[in-house]
Amino acid sequence: MKDILIFGHNYIGDVLTITPAIRALKLKFPESRIFAVVSKNASAVLKRNEDIFKVIETDKFSGIKGIAAFLKLFSTLRNINKTNGSRFYICLNFLTSLKFSIIGFLLSEKQVGQEKFFNNFFLHYRIKFDEKINNIDKSLKFAEPFYINAGNKYFSKNYVYALEKRDIKNADNILQNSFNGYGTEIDAENFKLVLFSPGSTRKSKEAPPSLFSVFADFLNKEGYFVVITGSKKNIDISKEIYNQIDNKHMSFNLTGLTSIDTLAGLIYLSKLAVTVDNGTMHLASALKIPTIALFGSTDPAVCAPISDKIFIIDKKIGCYHCFKSLCSKEDHKIKRYPDCMNNILYEDLIDGYNYLLHSH
Repeated sequence: MKDILIFGHNYIGDVLTITPAIRALKLKFPESRIFAVVSKNASAVLKRNEDIFKVIETDKFSGIKGIAAFLKLFSTLRNINKTNGSRFYICLNFLTSLKFSIIGFLLSEKQVGQEKFFNNFFLHYRIKFDEKINNIDKSLKFAEPFYINAGNKYFSKNYVYALEKRDIKNADNILQNSFNGYGTEIDAENFKLVLFSPGSTRKSKEAPPSLFSVFADFLNKEGYFVVITGSKKNIDISKEIYNQIDNKHMSFNLTGLTSIDTLAGLIYLSKLAVTVDNGTMHLASALKIPTIALFGSTDPAVCAPISDKIFIIDKKIGCYHCFKSLCSKEDHKIKRYPDCMNNILYEDLIDGYNYLLHSH
């Protein structure tokens, strides 16, 4: 049996981008057991993935707690080696941390990782990127040393995510309770829902709340209900959007109140998702839900899903695609949101709405 070790990412979207590579390896080595190491924040998107034998959650490595987490992870993986009587056959290391490279080198026969000076000493196959490429294409390059290439039967750019009926049922129950509790009766057969996901881990990727609230008013007039979602870190921006919406009886704010699985259920029930560059955008693509995606500081050519159901809004200015966590322009504090996101107009969202819901 050839066990495979995967070192994944910290965020939902990033973890979803490596699922095509994981699927390719499982198809190439069907008898293998795949062990995936990812952060607790993102582990839910892999826990039901049929390609993965076991998901191992880890914490960020920093300070004394980080050292303890590092040693615990090393011990866990070494015990797997001892139980099986051999090292992992392959380690696909999608991280650039030296610590992970050392673990992969010690515990696997072959380690594939991104070329980086100190890491190179611990890699058997070094992946080099000469130019910006989409993150899905990037992840699939890690499988190339095992003769997995475009055109063969192992290769696909589709995300792998397992949605279950209970996720949809839980999401439906939440919607019924939310809107009925506000005095709005929902006709399940004709219910039209649009999901908003305005928050991000980076403030530079967020757009003005008024943009979402005005669009929500338009959607409400068109007969669509609106639900605002996000993590607890996004509560402030979601609250500001909700407070500015005129038709409160057709909109609801669920930010900080849903698990990843329930969020996926809500996305599935939606006719349209409106997001910034975040994990919800990738989940919507995995579930093949039409999505309007707002970009500014990040590059959609690199970060957007590969899908024919996504409408990308990317308003070019001199400093766009900077990939910074915070806008560094002097007037940013006054404007609150970076110019690249402030430049997005209500009319741009209408164009996306018409393209995705009325031109196909």
